[in-house]
Amino acid sequence: MKLTFSGAVNNHRFSLKCIPHDTDMQRIEKMSVSVYPDHITSENTDSYGNITLFGYTNEFHNSFGFDVTGIARTGLSEYESSHEIHRVGLYRYQTPITRPGTSILEYYKQLKLSDLRDAKEKALHIMDGLNGSFKYGQGYTSMETTAEEAFAGGTGVCQDYAHIMLSLCRMDKIPCRYVTGMMMGEGRSHAWVEVWHDKKWLGFDPTNKKIVGDEYIKISNGRDYADCLVNQGIFTGNVTQNQEINVIVEEETDE
Repeated sequence: MKLTFSGAVNNHRFSLKCIPHDTDMQRIEKMSVSVYPDHITSENTDSYGNITLFGYTNEFHNSFGFDVTGIARTGLSEYESSHEIHRVGLYRYQTPITRPGTSILEYYKQLKLSDLRDAKEKALHIMDGLNGSFKYGQGYTSMETTAEEAFAGGTGVCQDYAHIMLSLCRMDKIPCRYVTGMMMGEGRSHAWVEVWHDKKWLGFDPTNKKIVGDEYIKISNGRDYADCLVNQGIFTGNVTQNQEINVIVEEETDE
């Protein structure tokens, strides 16, 4: 990720959620993290289990960025277990971003989820239906767009697909969470949904209409996009900024 400022800034404090961690589905075997320009950094884990990198610099700079490289072994399991089942209830409730409006409420009625057996079947039905009712397109939504606004507009990106699916699942009292990460073939970060079923988390990618498998690398999870922001920070300087995120995921073959 790289931030470019229109002028020099200083007194820069930041937090980064850019570091994958071990789960039942993946194991991080090698990793290197670099932040530039040089910053004083420390690492911690937030309340959702995400690795967060904190840092500060008072030096003037016109750009800021970080690189994360490594090797992840994926496909170790089809699900992610939870050792904090008492926290699952947090993911049943709507947030300001996922709260449904008229468009999503009407669509929810059409899905007839009460006819289905369990959370997995309902999530598959929501994913299949959403893929046919919502179109992928860049430039129609922003980071601040809510699930209702995106669905009413009919077009959006992976973040919007995930928020709409979260909204629909939570209307049916299904615990579910927003996930950011990477996948094979993507030139940028990706977003999908995990649904609580049979005391474990199952991943669903509504953008691509598929179950999350070994081509995905998870970075963070939360109630919605706001809990998984790759970069948050404050600085001193009257400037504009531009953010660019590039992701390369390649399969490593055993020789």
